[in-house]
Amino acid sequence: MRTSILALVAALAAAPVTAQEWPGETIRIVVGFTPGGSSDLVARILAPLISEDLGTDVIVENMPGAASTIAAAKVAEAEPDGYTFFLSNVSANGIAPFTYPDLSYNPVDDFDDVTILGYIPAVLLASKTATVEDLDSFVAMAKGSGEPVLFGSGGHGTMNHVSGELLKMSAGLNMEHVAYKGSAEAMNDLLAGVIDFQIDALTQNVGQINAGAIKALAITTPERSEAAPDIPTFAELGLPDVVAFNWVGLSAPDGTPDEIIARFHEATHKAMQNEEIMEQFGKWGMFHVDSTPEEAEKFVADEVAKWGKVVKGAEAFN
Repeated sequence: MRTSILALVAALAAAPVTAQEWPGETIRIVVGFTPGGSSDLVARILAPLISEDLGTDVIVENMPGAASTIAAAKVAEAEPDGYTFFLSNVSANGIAPFTYPDLSYNPVDDFDDVTILGYIPAVLLASKTATVEDLDSFVAMAKGSGEPVLFGSGGHGTMNHVSGELLKMSAGLNMEHVAYKGSAEAMNDLLAGVIDFQIDALTQNVGQINAGAIKALAITTPERSEAAPDIPTFAELGLPDVVAFNWVGLSAPDGTPDEIIARFHEATHKAMQNEEIMEQFGKWGMFHVDSTPEEAEKFVADEVAKWGKVVKGAEAFN
């Protein structure tokens, strides 16, 4: 009898959690970047509304490093019980398979995607003291300088880094990347004049741009952003191939029960319809998406195929 009882307890403990039982504890949204960056801001503004809808605490946990792949790997290895989600992004879920040969996860096979939240334009920024005022003068400098023009980003293999490599290839520029642990650290050096250029998400830089603390030369979206309508696109300035998006979504470990994915998506969808959220996203220059899980799965697969072609053609990764 004792053996049978122990076997029953073990079986119950191993049984997958169901939507009726979930959520019974705190949910984590793991962010692969430092606090204060665009991804972190998105997670922190959504978490309280998701928490309110689900009736449980939803916390944001920062786990920066290696272009968000450290965090992605941890979530991919986590129990698929609905208590750990990843703020998926183009760096970890689109580019990383081609920049990290020893990557321990597959962004398509090892995650159940919940939603794509939105797209964030990247912007080429210059320090206040940089001797350029627009993209034309930047291109002239990067073509005529004997030394490479240094540009910073929040890490090797991030979308912002790859956007710089795309610019370098498209315009034939002499540029060299400086990798930082996070975009906030790169911005500190840009403001201090340690580096003159940075490619970063528009989201967290609108205030600094509007205040004149830094110069915005061009954005990577096909159209101008409502949050910063004076910033021209690379396309309209003669570089139509320089189009890239910092996108963010939510993903769970592969094998998370469908009913939990559906319920978490429902809570996220409600949060994304909140007027204050939509207004804030607009101020940040974030394009609202709010996709279904099925749409998110297809989107990620398409991104992996797209960025594989770009990275394979970039000198920095070969």
